[in-house]
Amino acid sequence: METPTWPYPILRLKPGKESVLSKHHPWVFSGALTEAPSAPVVRLADASGNVLGVGTASPSNPLAMRVFRFEDRPLDAEWFRERFLAALNLRKNLGHDGPDAGFRWVFGEGDFLPGLVIDRYAQALVLQVGTAGLEALRDIWWPVLFEIAKADGCTVFVERSQSGRKEEGLDPVNRLLKGSLAGPLIIREGHTQLSVDLLKGQKTGFFLDQREHRLTVGRVSKDCRVLNAFGYTGGFSIHAGLGGAREVATLDISAPALDAADRDWAMNGLDPAKHLRMQGDAFELMRTLEPGAWDRVIVDPPAFAKQRKDVDAAFKAYKDVFRLGALATAPGGMLWCFSCSQHLERTRFQEAVWTALLEAQREAQVIAHLGQPTDHPYALNHPEGFYLKGLWLRVK
Repeated sequence: METPTWPYPILRLKPGKESVLSKHHPWVFSGALTEAPSAPVVRLADASGNVLGVGTASPSNPLAMRVFRFEDRPLDAEWFRERFLAALNLRKNLGHDGPDAGFRWVFGEGDFLPGLVIDRYAQALVLQVGTAGLEALRDIWWPVLFEIAKADGCTVFVERSQSGRKEEGLDPVNRLLKGSLAGPLIIREGHTQLSVDLLKGQKTGFFLDQREHRLTVGRVSKDCRVLNAFGYTGGFSIHAGLGGAREVATLDISAPALDAADRDWAMNGLDPAKHLRMQGDAFELMRTLEPGAWDRVIVDPPAFAKQRKDVDAAFKAYKDVFRLGALATAPGGMLWCFSCSQHLERTRFQEAVWTALLEAQREAQVIAHLGQPTDHPYALNHPEGFYLKGLWLRVK
């Protein structure tokens, strides 16, 4: 793909649509444009030709343009350098870096780089490139990122570009870019060691956004029976085990994920007799659980609402699984309910939890409203970036 040169082609808004940029929201939908974009990187202008911003564009995606700069200037190497360094320095100032840490270096619109996600796992960097415009600009930003990351100790570079690429007319990517991998890498959260499979794991290899909540579960699980539903590779489980839980169950449909949970449990020096492996569909298995038998219950399902049209069906699915979690929780026990569906708004999520508790005939106190950690910031002018919602409850 030929690298775009400055000045980029002009893409015009329909008359009266200038207000879509007045609050500096970075998304422009196709209905606001006079015509479909003809280039992957464009300058956005009003009906009179005044340039309002610069960004990436797609003729096949209803989200037709993502604004990177609200000014008439190019997306050049120095601009990307400034953005990458600003994002990295923020994480360092927040204490997320370290030789064996796992953290999100770049979070798309939250770091003013729409469509780009970069996660750091110890010495490895994992990229997700979500737009045709970023692909067209790769020869500009990739050398800059590689230089900064290499100077910061990265020796392995992986790309897991899948999410959203179909809408941009792009094929999914799963490849090793630089360096070598002998197997999963090990990262550390507090005193916990966790393995991450960068080429076969979910998302970029792991769910970094639950880090703080895993640490919390570890702090409050001493002498408890803990159920980790949709447990994946057992991050919550291992934190609970190291926190002194007397028994921990990891429930997941994936045998390879549960194999990894068993290995990580042993790697952390925990007694295998205290870890119960439960493989199968969570909705089915949770119906077989003894009511009120678990002191700590984590229900962290996948995103049931991947599009806005899915919200009503997702609400029912969330309500049903949260009800099963509430029924499994012992009187006086704690229940964590999560949703990572961007399209399920916070009030609707809380309604799903509330309805679930009513149907389970249980009452609960809200200990805390939960969300994504500080290495997943969202821009104030892009509220859609707030996607992870959670409630930490004490169940009566």
